[in-house]
Amino acid sequence: MDKTLLLRASVQGQNALLTLNGMVLGKLQNGRELVLPIHEYVQSGENRIQVILLPGASMRGASLNPDHALLTQNCSTTVWVELQKDRGPDVLVQPRVLFELKTAFQRGQRLRKNRLLDSTVDLPVSFPRWRYLDVLPSTHGANDSALIEDFLLNMFAQFKSGKASALLPFFTVRNRELAAAYGLDPQNVVSDFAAHLAHLCTQSELLESALDPQCWQFQCVRQSPVHALLDINHAPLLQWKCKLSGATLQLPMHVGVLGGEVFVLR
Repeated sequence: MDKTLLLRASVQGQNALLTLNGMVLGKLQNGRELVLPIHEYVQSGENRIQVILLPGASMRGASLNPDHALLTQNCSTTVWVELQKDRGPDVLVQPRVLFELKTAFQRGQRLRKNRLLDSTVDLPVSFPRWRYLDVLPSTHGANDSALIEDFLLNMFAQFKSGKASALLPFFTVRNRELAAAYGLDPQNVVSDFAAHLAHLCTQSELLESALDPQCWQFQCVRQSPVHALLDINHAPLLQWKCKLSGATLQLPMHVGVLGGEVFVLR
């Protein structure tokens, strides 16, 4: 594809989560900038962008009163929605800024539901309707967490056993929609992801934080059966250490619980 839709964001004063249409894109580190392609999360028309502060030293009473945390220091955020055109590796093209969203709060102000930013932008784009959008209107079940826990235990067992072929069907929806979002060949996406799974199975080791249920966090998206899988630090739960390079590899994941089964949506 010759055009890429990007979300660029930064936060000052506190760590935060960046979400688009309720889906967790990533953790914003205080003072650092995060840039991500967002095609697989975008819907035609209105798209909701939120920056949600994480509990920390700058938020008094966050655990006791999560809907109205009191700021003990100044916090601000800026989010840019950009369109990047690709003219080849030898041509530098500056991204076109479609939207620039800014908010700033002073010490002593209260944040409703810890939202540092909550804005809706109307994007003149047309993408297929992603499956997670059809799951969001449903309500989550009382045993969703237990089902996700069992799903993770089974998935980790497959990884430790090196059964990459058994893991691949879990990601059918993800691979199909990723190909559609970025104009990729579906067979190439499946082949590349199968190779990545094989690498994780044979050349990497799951971090202890991924294997310890006490470190698991299932962030519910809009009170729906869709959950982002995070660790205790709000980073992606599924992380590996490469045996050869020592690098840390991540597999950010959203799952949906439908009819008593767990599906990887993203």
